[in-house]
Amino acid sequence: MLTSEDIRGVYVLPPTPCLPDAGGWDAVDSVDLDETARMTDWLIGPGVTGLGLFGTTGEGHSLLWEEKLRCAACVVEASAGRAQIFAGVTALGTREVIRQMRGLQAVGVDGALVGLPLWQTPTVDNAVGFYADLAAAVPDMAVMVYSNSWYFKFDFPLEFWSGLVARAPTVVAAKVTHGFGRYREEVEATDGRIKMMPGDPGIFMAWDLIGSAIDAVWSTQAALGPEPVVALLAAIRSGDADRVGEIIADFRAVPSYAPPGAMANRDHTDDFARYNTQVAKWRLNASGLIAAGPMRPPYTDLPESWKRQVELEVAGFAALRAKYAAAAEPAGTRD
Repeated sequence: MLTSEDIRGVYVLPPTPCLPDAGGWDAVDSVDLDETARMTDWLIGPGVTGLGLFGTTGEGHSLLWEEKLRCAACVVEASAGRAQIFAGVTALGTREVIRQMRGLQAVGVDGALVGLPLWQTPTVDNAVGFYADLAAAVPDMAVMVYSNSWYFKFDFPLEFWSGLVARAPTVVAAKVTHGFGRYREEVEATDGRIKMMPGDPGIFMAWDLIGSAIDAVWSTQAALGPEPVVALLAAIRSGDADRVGEIIADFRAVPSYAPPGAMANRDHTDDFARYNTQVAKWRLNASGLIAAGPMRPPYTDLPESWKRQVELEVAGFAALRAKYAAAAEPAGTRD
């Protein structure tokens, strides 16, 4: 089983490609497996450590269980041991999460990406107990906590993290999406047992707080090309503050995918919380890099203002990627 020491590098959270004619409510086999295999190979090539399937951007909420299994098996085969594969199993109850963990483990998935059940607002006791139950039921499968306070109605206090250290030994990482107000304290509370992984744009905030101690990050933007994120993490791990500053400045020069004011509240009332899944699909299709296909219902609406802004981001990131992809090429390989 993976441990926290194994969680290092860049973890990309890609879309789940949908067949061109399978975006309706009546589709029973929507995943484009050929494109999924191609996407997997393309993302891993630039030095990506792992892939996180079936989160928000991966439409885990809109896939059938059988589709998840087929897609996960395809990614495992295409990765051929070159990357760790985490798969989302968030569901309304503990027993369904456990069923999915066991099924995905059987097709070769390394770990589970797990958010809290969504029906009730969790207490600290049942949040910690939930992950403790997963550890008891599937003791040989690593768990990455999906700590999104917008979606899971929970602010992930320090006692939650210390409770996981005490009671949930299979929790080895967290996809940090709940903010960075207590990030340093959370890193200290987990004492190396849980890798607290920042993601875009939280990587910049984590750098300000703990510097070169960051050795694992997640990214959805890296599905547009992982090279800039790989370069950023390499600079962070080297401790070269000037180089990190240069790369962060390059990232900040790329337009946001969100229209002005769309993320003003930073909570469930933001438009981002309404359009996160749709943005992921639109940006990849607009890039031409991954044929993500149509959005799966019910999350199919995206205002024109968002589409225009996403296309600005895609163009800006393409230029950023070209710069860092060229820098990463071995000597003598450029035209």
